[in-house]
Amino acid sequence: MIVVGLGVSACSASDDSDSASTDSADMVAVEPDVGAGDGDTASEAADAIAPGTPTSAGLPALDGRALATTAGVRVTAPDIRRAVDDTLATVARNNATVFNADVNIGNERDDGSIDGSGWFVVKVPPVDLDALIADLGATVGTVSGRTQETSDVTDQLVDLEIRIGVERDVIDRFRLLLDEATAFQDIVDIERVIAERTIALEQLLASQRNLENRVELSTLTIDLQYAPPGTDVVDEATDDTIGDAWRAGWDAFAGMFFALGFALAVAAPFLATAAVVGAIVWMIVRRRPDRHPTAESVSTPESATVSEADEALAAPTREA
Repeated sequence: MIVVGLGVSACSASDDSDSASTDSADMVAVEPDVGAGDGDTASEAADAIAPGTPTSAGLPALDGRALATTAGVRVTAPDIRRAVDDTLATVARNNATVFNADVNIGNERDDGSIDGSGWFVVKVPPVDLDALIADLGATVGTVSGRTQETSDVTDQLVDLEIRIGVERDVIDRFRLLLDEATAFQDIVDIERVIAERTIALEQLLASQRNLENRVELSTLTIDLQYAPPGTDVVDEATDDTIGDAWRAGWDAFAGMFFALGFALAVAAPFLATAAVVGAIVWMIVRRRPDRHPTAESVSTPESATVSEADEALAAPTREA
């Protein structure tokens, strides 16, 4: 039946939906009644992000490439309470939005500074990222460290767009079959396939939205740390080197004790068994009677005879 053929084709499309973009192109070729329209979908997706043009979703790109940027900065300030307020004002001033925050404001010290710490997760347009970081260093405190990572997600967006187009075409064809179906089993099978393909389509759309949001808005993590007034900020590279050396030494120190403890744990059953056996042997030896009498307690027949003869000789002498 035609329903069975389409059902097998839809299942093959489902299995290939998690493969690479080349597999997605193969899906377009094996789908039933797929004409030139599906090929046009792939070409339109590729042309939509040609060099010098925006991405298919109108997202910012560099030379036709869609880029997702994640950055982080560490800012030190002598007054964390004021630094928090300045950070919020700086974020709003640079077209950014705070998504997550965790702030701990401490007590005021004798020198007037307020300790504490905090961090903010900020979403900012990529074009405003550098300006925001520079503004943080100018108004909040001293930028003592910065990290940044940029990922090219152009191929992923193209792959998602092709697969979304394939899923929509499959669903449309099965809906046409559903309108023409008359047998109960055919209707049940078609509706089941439509439900499965709809779930797969929604998952692809969610992945596409998430990826587009990463491209449209860069993620910046702001780490606020307290520094007493007049404290020189330690260079990031030097600090990392000392910290790495300390961690390496501590790991070696802890590793030595771990090795000793592990060796003792392995030998513990043998040591315990040897101790029990030794204690039993010692108790048996201690309680055993002494079978070797001393020389004073030993009396032989020869010594007894000699003693009697001496007494016989001595008797006349005493009578005289």
